[in-house]
Amino acid sequence: MNIRTSLMAATLLFCSLSFAQTAPGLSSEGPGRMHNPAMMQKMQDRMAQRHAQHLEALKSALLIKPEQEGAWTSFASSMQPVNPRPVRPAPAELEKLSTPERIDKMMAFKAQRDAQMQKRADATKAIYASLTTEQKSVFDQHTAKYMNQMGHGGEHGPRSH
Repeated sequence: MNIRTSLMAATLLFCSLSFAQTAPGLSSEGPGRMHNPAMMQKMQDRMAQRHAQHLEALKSALLIKPEQEGAWTSFASSMQPVNPRPVRPAPAELEKLSTPERIDKMMAFKAQRDAQMQKRADATKAIYASLTTEQKSVFDQHTAKYMNQMGHGGEHGPRSH
């Protein structure tokens, strides 16, 4: 899926959220499974642990040299989860807005995410430039495995089109 298709899908998703009713189990009367702070914290902790393991595996596979340590540290820190994460506009909040206001709200959210993505892209290019040819090959293989999973079923592997 290219970036243009992804952006269109995200826009359609946000628009559809403004028309959707609250799903059962996610009512405003009480927290649903995904709105339970304890569950969310547990999930975030598990994701942070996996993220650290992935970074450590990549560093080990690359055999980072002392002169590359600075670039690696910048790369690794840029890959850390952003706190606070940009908050997606709530459907109830979007319902109160006019269509142009909803679009502006969604575009502001997208701009925050784009800025974070650009920071990570710049750090990735910087570490990549410091790598040897052999390390670049390892980096390419390692990151392709995870990038292929993004938007394609996560740990469940790629989905068929």
